Amino acid sequence: MSEEADFNDVVERVKNALAGASSSAGGTMLPTETADEIIEIVYERNFMRGLFPALPMSRKTVNVPSLTGSVAFHEQTLSDTEAGTAQAESTQTTGELVMTLKTMIANVPVGNYLIAYGVEGLLSVIRDDIASRLAYNEQSLLINGDTATGNSYADNINGIYHASTNATGVNASNNDYLLMFDGLRKSAGKSVLVSGTFALSHVREAIDELGVYAENRDDLALIVPRNLEVQLLGMTELQTVDKYGAGATILSGEVGKIYGISVFATSAIATNLHWDGTHKATGGSNVHTKTTALLVHKRSPMIGNPTIADRRFSIDFHDEPTKDRFVLIPRQDIAFGVRYADALCRFNGINTV
Repeated sequence: MSEEADFNDVVERVKNALAGASSSAGGTMLPTETADEIIEIVYERNFMRGLFPALPMSRKTVNVPSLTGSVAFHEQTLSDTEAGTAQAESTQTTGELVMTLKTMIANVPVGNYLIAYGVEGLLSVIRDDIASRLAYNEQSLLINGDTATGNSYADNINGIYHASTNATGVNASNNDYLLMFDGLRKSAGKSVLVSGTFALSHVREAIDELGVYAENRDDLALIVPRNLEVQLLGMTELQTVDKYGAGATILSGEVGKIYGISVFATSAIATNLHWDGTHKATGGSNVHTKTTALLVHKRSPMIGNPTIADRRFSIDFHDEPTKDRFVLIPRQDIAFGVRYADALCRFNGINTV
């Protein structure tokens, strides 16, 4: 479908909505193919969509089994009567991760004059902006999410959250979506204190912290802020993607490998954190000059996607004639959870480069 055809289709659907030919409240839905295009862009720009397992969800809540510990094998010794001697029991523990779909939503007003004067490429501009913001917000949520709503800086890693008003942490006015789930920073069960310049020795320490989860380096991902990416690219130990060789699998957003571990960089990690990886009140010893990074076992986090197409992603139209505009309402249902906290290690106190 051409850009002009796309644009005209939007105009026609808006007119139909105004004429009451579609759903209630003067609203209608963006063409399915346009929603699919946005999903494709989001998945391409949010590397974590290809990094972590996806869980199809036909219900709002799904319980995912988890297992800690492992089966222990022993030599079976036989007595003179050939009766096996009982061995120590394995110490694995079963549990459940509760995955619950929640909705991310936005309001995007578009002036009717843009429709009236046929601004060229309107749909592609709006579509790209929605996709870009959704991809970034997904990344930020999966990394920085924290559901705590107390009034102390010790409660939420992003700063104080006042339940009666809004988040008052970093860029708080637009960050209430970070309350949807606990992300990787909050969920990490292991940590390494860098307290200075990030070095390869810290990666080795984190590998040791993860224990059995680090046995296969292909199962690991190192997620770093953009400014740390620059430092890593200057290390001879970083094997950049152009040196992987023919046939190598390269994930979206991958910048290279260290010790066989895929490295990913994101702008969703803040560079004004306290030494412990959180955001605290300013003043005193709380100097926000640090950043953080994460070493993650890729099969521990899970992203839940609804099987109902309209809940996976959709955009509704609503007309506001008194304001001479219509409003696009993009929405997406998503779930997120971490099965094994000890499979995540957070680096604290990294100097910003």
